[in-house]
Amino acid sequence: MTGADISELIDELGDELAGPLAEKLGEQMTPSLNSMTPEEAVDKYFDTRELKDNTQYTHESSLRNFFLRWCDDVADIDDMNELSGNDLASYRIWRRDEASKRVDKLSPKSEETQQKITRTFIKHCESWEVVRSGLHEHVIVPSLDKNDEVRDEILDSETAKEVLEWLQKYEYGDVQHVVWLLLSSCGARTGGIHSLDLRDYVTNDDGSYLKFRHRPETGTTLKNDYEGERNVDIPRSVSDVLDDYIADHRESSTDEQGREPLLTTAHGRLGKSTIRNYIYAWTRPCAIGRGCPYDRDPEECDAARRNNWAFECPDSLSCHPVRKGYITAELKAGVPKATISQRCDVSEAVMDKHYDHRTEEEKMAARRVALKLAHETEKGYGE
Repeated sequence: MTGADISELIDELGDELAGPLAEKLGEQMTPSLNSMTPEEAVDKYFDTRELKDNTQYTHESSLRNFFLRWCDDVADIDDMNELSGNDLASYRIWRRDEASKRVDKLSPKSEETQQKITRTFIKHCESWEVVRSGLHEHVIVPSLDKNDEVRDEILDSETAKEVLEWLQKYEYGDVQHVVWLLLSSCGARTGGIHSLDLRDYVTNDDGSYLKFRHRPETGTTLKNDYEGERNVDIPRSVSDVLDDYIADHRESSTDEQGREPLLTTAHGRLGKSTIRNYIYAWTRPCAIGRGCPYDRDPEECDAARRNNWAFECPDSLSCHPVRKGYITAELKAGVPKATISQRCDVSEAVMDKHYDHRTEEEKMAARRVALKLAHETEKGYGE
């Protein structure tokens, strides 16, 4: 055999061995992945993180209600090892366009939030070596413009009035009635009213008020920690209902820390998820006698039949649009931003960006009211 023959044979063998050799080298260069089901990965994600309550709720909803459902029902993924960049692109489309029964399509802001949560989750999975390194880079977070950054869901004042009148007539003094009154009369967050103790409701000769306090050592927190502590005056009409609730409807119980919550069940402090359910439940049009805008049969509609499924109603709203509606209404009435800022624990900059839904004409009218009130006690410049 000549040298040329040997060279040709080596070339032929090289072609035959190239594929298997490359595959073998790839296996050696890529570390083996640990096996973990999607549900186990989500459980570990929450077990290894300390998230604030509101953040925990948002992440739980995203990963448990949607990512795990997609893995089971759509992608048929049993092991996180199977997850690819193409899968994550498909998940983004499914989550944006198909997953939600409340809206036809996620808003850009909601999609951004969902993608950020998914990206963070995948990063943690990489650190546990259950997905390939760098997979999180396939989770594309959309860029937003200024208009996209503002959520437009808001409970208008007229609808809030209808809900409150319905509860006043049919659920007077019940804990659901009180929850709605507290949220709509002082613009508090869910965590704020959840944190209230019986001792935080104060009545004296000057009126009634609520003390919002940050008590992390005994299990309740405010969003802005101790800086969010404040006393908030409440109208007489609200304190009258609160008095009747405490006298006739409040369960006399303590929480796990031995504290006496203002809002209770037979088992202790009213949970935040229950507070949210009350808002979803009473913002369904059918719940307050409006009928269904979608011509659904209440006997067959899960969102109508079960309060725990009220969020499935396309028209139901969460707690935040109530807070947004309250702040917007106060701005329209001419209440100074500084006053609302202190009352609602929100900066004026955030208020301008996320809560001020007034038209330019409404802003001018509010300034007119403020100037008129100021000049009732002090003359204007040059007068």
